[in-house]
Amino acid sequence: MKRSNFIFICADQLRYDALSATGSRVARTDNIDRIATRGATFHRHFTPNQICSPSRATMATGLYPRHHGLWRNGVALDERLPNLWQSLSQAGYATRGVGKLHFQPLLAPAERGMPESLAYWAKPGSERWRGPYFGFDAVDLVMGEANESTRAGHYAAWLRQNHPEVVALYEPEASADSQAEDLREVWKSAVPAELHYTNWIADRAVDFIERQSGREEPFGLFVSFPDPHHPFAPPRPYCDLFQPDHMPRPTIRAGELERMPAYLGNGDDPRKEPYIASGEPQREQGFLLRTDNISAQTLAIAIAHTHGMVQMIDDAVGRLLKALAGAGPLDNTYVIFTSDHGELLGDHGLLRKGPPPYRQLLQVPLVLCGPGIHAGTSVDALTSHIDLFATVASLLRLPAPATDGIDLKPLIDGRATAVRDFLLAEYHPRRDACLYNQSVITKDWRFTRYPNEPAWGELFDLRDDPWEHWNLFGEKEFSGQARKLNSVLDQALPARPLIPNEVLGAY
Repeated sequence: MKRSNFIFICADQLRYDALSATGSRVARTDNIDRIATRGATFHRHFTPNQICSPSRATMATGLYPRHHGLWRNGVALDERLPNLWQSLSQAGYATRGVGKLHFQPLLAPAERGMPESLAYWAKPGSERWRGPYFGFDAVDLVMGEANESTRAGHYAAWLRQNHPEVVALYEPEASADSQAEDLREVWKSAVPAELHYTNWIADRAVDFIERQSGREEPFGLFVSFPDPHHPFAPPRPYCDLFQPDHMPRPTIRAGELERMPAYLGNGDDPRKEPYIASGEPQREQGFLLRTDNISAQTLAIAIAHTHGMVQMIDDAVGRLLKALAGAGPLDNTYVIFTSDHGELLGDHGLLRKGPPPYRQLLQVPLVLCGPGIHAGTSVDALTSHIDLFATVASLLRLPAPATDGIDLKPLIDGRATAVRDFLLAEYHPRRDACLYNQSVITKDWRFTRYPNEPAWGELFDLRDDPWEHWNLFGEKEFSGQARKLNSVLDQALPARPLIPNEVLGAY
């Protein structure tokens, strides 16, 4: 029998409860839900870092950011490190990466020759490069979100060559509904949906599936959508599918931010673009916003647009599943859907992402189907992105190097109900050293310390406060619990604020 194929589908900035399969009251993600229905849903799955590149490098290597070295955006992953896609390629799989990879900095200097940098794509003929790259035989790159996607990468080159008139349609000025004055990254994209990068990614993934299905060699495919990452700018019809007035309001508890570390009293400027212009002072990773100065209507539109982007991804996933079924290998293909990290989306009075390791940022959906996985399997154990490499290698019977993760197959098979007592997370800041933080998460508690600012801390009782709205760190009656969890961090993740890997750009 032919060895099983493997498809890894990744969204960007999609929180755990964004799918109908994981509790959303608004989403209609029928196609992603099909993966869950056919297989397993993981209800306590977390990333160890809430920023794009570190999390993506963890998914590929099975290592914590402190071990794979990509500790913040703007740093490159070492190509010599073993990763999932190299293991597949070495085992005889045809491998392809389509969409956003983000293993290298967008702003890396030209002399580094890094294909995921803007400088690389300024060179004549760069569009002819296709790989190999980090274990992929070939790649089709999308670099950036919304109007940023037209600056570099295979999609940008394809768009300029085949539909040059569409490049300007990505800009907010092309929209009849211009940018909101109180949040510049909210608009309705004028780009035709069929030419949007989400469908371009699906087109190339479907083509790869159909071409590979008749071949003897198995395939491994990474399909990575840049959305629903901000800007909140889906094209029609997706920008109009969800009515802002019908969106659930963000969850905020009066006084909650006053109990948090003091830096949450500040935030990025919602009137600024969420990028760092040349010569501009550094801004912290994630461009965290407070929503105090954003109107309820604008925030509701941003939430509706987020659901629209998720719906567009779900439709694209439906096309992939249809191609698998039509070409024959669906029953012999493992399919994973997850996200690199989450989005605050107004909860706590905050938007985007940033240093605080809230559940809305660290917990992401994970659904998995494939040969031997019983339909409707529900996993309530604590699991992490560090586990994905070991688990996929186990399912596909591939040799794999040692990682920081654990093989989750016993959970999938029902032979175990837990594989660990706690999860770990760590955030390294771009600008302010005091924001370095480390977290330990159990089923009942989340504790976070700031080693460079010991007076700061976070402690949440997840039994009574599952979405982390009331910080107990400053209350004496919980000091013993905080000390206990701090000792766990001392043993499992000793403070390491400095990681010796070169910063090549802001991101």
